[in-house]
Amino acid sequence: MKLTAKSGKKDKIHISIDGVYQTTVDALYFSTCGYRDGDELSAEQVETFLRDANTRRAFNKAAGLLSYQDRTRKQLVDRLKEDYGEDAAEAAADRLEELRLIDDDRYAEAYAAELLRRKKMAPPRIVQELQRRGIDRETAAFTVQALDFDAQTCIIELLQTKYRGKYADEKGLRRTVAALQRLGYSYSDIRSALRSLEE
Repeated sequence: MKLTAKSGKKDKIHISIDGVYQTTVDALYFSTCGYRDGDELSAEQVETFLRDANTRRAFNKAAGLLSYQDRTRKQLVDRLKEDYGEDAAEAAADRLEELRLIDDDRYAEAYAAELLRRKKMAPPRIVQELQRRGIDRETAAFTVQALDFDAQTCIIELLQTKYRGKYADEKGLRRTVAALQRLGYSYSDIRSALRSLEE
């Protein structure tokens, strides 16, 4: 089976087997893959080459995504497997972890701190948000334990800023309490903060 490599735009190399287009790889990958334009390959070699090329494409895509925004391993794998399949997505994620370009512990610490600082979420809700992004429960729980968190201080700050003037009547109070509970605060902490403000 004859491999044909044709240069494309920028550093792209278009790969065909026996005249039929198969995939596109970057020039660096092709220069190090061990094959050249016109080489004769066995069916097994073709299968291995195409699988490795697909993993390389998944890796390049992942690196591009990470240049815009940090992600968890699960987020990255879920995104990559749509285009490259699960095997290539997992292999690319493995390599990215080896290079420390993805690190779920690091992501969890940064994102938990952001949720507390920016949205004033309480630890139970932060754990939920971390899990939604693929962080395991044990790591999420350990991460929030390290946060400098005081429920009363956070609730009072929210009541004086985001919910200021919104709990003056009974209906508004119910809505405010419900909103704070959705942020992960317990009813007892909310009542205690409200009493502190009243006093």
